[in-house]
Amino acid sequence: MNDRLHTHPQLDISSAVLLASKRQKPLIGASLLERLLLRHVDHVSAESRLCVAVIKQAFIDLCAASPHLRVEARRFFHDGHLDVWCDRVGLSPDFMREIALKTGYLPADSTPNTKAGGGHA
Repeated sequence: MNDRLHTHPQLDISSAVLLASKRQKPLIGASLLERLLLRHVDHVSAESRLCVAVIKQAFIDLCAASPHLRVEARRFFHDGHLDVWCDRVGLSPDFMREIALKTGYLPADSTPNTKAGGGHA
């Protein structure tokens, strides 16, 4: 019976790190997020819907399966790109970051990563 207890391989440190960094499911879905954002824009129009769609996609990418997409989305939230899109529709970038943190899209331990490279819009 003791042999059964030892049939599972031991977790090494890299496995523990992977388990600890699992993506969490956000508290609200993308469609609810979009409605929330559209409720706060200055004026709902085709342009404001486009801007909200770009911001919403950045939220979605924060939870993407691809680590590259997650890094790019975090960069979008911290490097000034979010500010540009928010300014177009009268949204506060700080409010967007707060929503991202409180709803579980943006991890609390995420730090700005502004290395050169690609990015959202």
